[in-house]
Amino acid sequence: MSVVFSSTSAGLIYPDGTQALQDTSVSVSAGEFVSIVGPSGCGKSTLLRMASGLIGQTSGSLNRSGTVQFVFQDSTLLPWRTVRKNVSLNLELQKIDQPTIDQRTSAVLELVGLADSADKLPRQLSGGMKMRTSLARSLVCEPDLYLFDEPFAALDEFSRERLNIELRNMLSTRNAGSLFVTHSIAEAVFLSHRVLVMSPRPGTIVNEFQIPFGQHRDQDLRYSSEFARVSGEIAQSLRELSPL
Repeated sequence: MSVVFSSTSAGLIYPDGTQALQDTSVSVSAGEFVSIVGPSGCGKSTLLRMASGLIGQTSGSLNRSGTVQFVFQDSTLLPWRTVRKNVSLNLELQKIDQPTIDQRTSAVLELVGLADSADKLPRQLSGGMKMRTSLARSLVCEPDLYLFDEPFAALDEFSRERLNIELRNMLSTRNAGSLFVTHSIAEAVFLSHRVLVMSPRPGTIVNEFQIPFGQHRDQDLRYSSEFARVSGEIAQSLRELSPL
């Protein structure tokens, strides 16, 4: 598989002298889903911003192959635009012809289950529907790399688990790489091919776990002994970083 993002010994020191990241090496291949977990403030979101090009590293190197879409924790929808118009916004900014915009927008709204809500405004949507709209806005661009910064953190557990399944189904039809930041070990294990553990600041990757589950994953997986074992190993790795 081709690598769509990699960092080699990347570090970031802010102008005030704060070192956010040091010697951070990460790679994501096409079709691969990689999650990052770690203590609050360890630099997970900073790494995503570096991966997107929003900020630059101060040491080491970064390489991206192709286009990138960033999905934030907040749905960041424009309140005066309908679901359809929010989803099509990036295509409009790229000045893509209108028939192509209409076709791709309709297809992705069908994919995320929002075809019947296409003409609603954000204030008429539930939290889960807003996140579906945000996901659709990124999916419609067909990027090579998705960057997810805790997109489901504000949702209730039931909605979050349902969207985990839907996200896996959505991405299964694409060959994009995904780098996903979360505080939920269960979410990381359910979604990922690999889970990376970051140290407290200055953040660096201190452990990596291969997730031994196949492409098809349903809700029952979360209650299996193997799921509990893998989740427990990752939790133990995190506890060792911040002992009581």
